[in-house]
Amino acid sequence: MAPVIDLHIEAFSRDGVDILRDIRWQVMPGEHWVVLGANGAGKSSLLSIVAGYEWPSLGRVAVLGEVYGNCDMRALKERIGWVSSALFGWLPVGQSARQVAATGIHATIGNWQELSAQDLIRADDALRGIGAFAFRNKRYGVLSQGEKQRVMIARALVTQPELLILDEPCAGLDPGARERLIGDVDRLCAKLDGPTLILVSHHVEEIPAHATHALLLKQGGTLASGPLEHVLTNERLSELYEYPCKVGSANGRFWLH
Repeated sequence: MAPVIDLHIEAFSRDGVDILRDIRWQVMPGEHWVVLGANGAGKSSLLSIVAGYEWPSLGRVAVLGEVYGNCDMRALKERIGWVSSALFGWLPVGQSARQVAATGIHATIGNWQELSAQDLIRADDALRGIGAFAFRNKRYGVLSQGEKQRVMIARALVTQPELLILDEPCAGLDPGARERLIGDVDRLCAKLDGPTLILVSHHVEEIPAHATHALLLKQGGTLASGPLEHVLTNERLSELYEYPCKVGSANGRFWLH
């Protein structure tokens, strides 16, 4: 089987600052990864490259069997769902949750064309899949942070992507909202026909139970990569966060002391 992600970023710089270096990463079908690291480790930059919104200064990137630079990037992006907090402030506050979710069909910020009945049905299906159907008619601007996160994920899911990238989806959520969202994301992971999941986080507590692998980034480089049980050790997490750490697990979920 061809890898979902197969890359070697030899270098990535922005404004003369080195951000990523010598990262080799391969994600196979059936795997679900979490990318962990401290602030400034390069997590969001790495996933922005995978999503096709930035390019490595030197290296090779292949996603879903397509090599960047030798493929139709617009067509490829339709196969990738990307949820980033950078989009939150751009979405129209006066539109309903289902209208915002439907913008993912045409990859627009706001609806600049009339939505068809089929568009709205697809939006409703995506909202239902992430536990957001109950508030589909509420205005996006009055939703809670957790509800907005779900709408954003539904917007990414509306095209039924093969790869779903969630960049810190639990940021700003209270513990209850966080656990409910993790549960819904975990159900996506468990679906046999669901997308490959890449989740970016600071916290091992946010790793869904059906996640399989972890990539630890430190200062723009790879500290460790592989199956969760081999990567999430006391020694490696202590090195990652530069603070004494003790990791535990139960029923597929992790916690950190």
